[in-house]
Amino acid sequence: MASTSNIKQQERNWLDLPSDVMANILSRIGMSDIFENAEKVCPAWLKICKDPAMWTVINMNDLLSSVAKQTPTNMCRLAVNRSQGQLVDITLAYAYNVTLLYYVAERYVG
Repeated sequence: MASTSNIKQQERNWLDLPSDVMANILSRIGMSDIFENAEKVCPAWLKICKDPAMWTVINMNDLLSSVAKQTPTNMCRLAVNRSQGQLVDITLAYAYNVTLLYYVAERYVG
């Protein structure tokens, strides 16, 4: 059985992870979870979630199985806005209207 001093030495603080590692982890949880949960955890996670680099690739497919408070169209607009012109790739899972497609295209700087 491990002593309490050994257990304390093994404890790690998530906030000690480099921001690029944390961004990689957060990018795997899905867009609706980022908007509705992860960015509310702490100021460090909010900063990472709002970083334009986090939104260079937007995958709307995870919204098919999520129960989000916002509509997929609103989340798509929010994600595109957060990319601040750095959007490289977007995957849309729904039949979006032409207005949203123009919105995305106008903000793409490529």
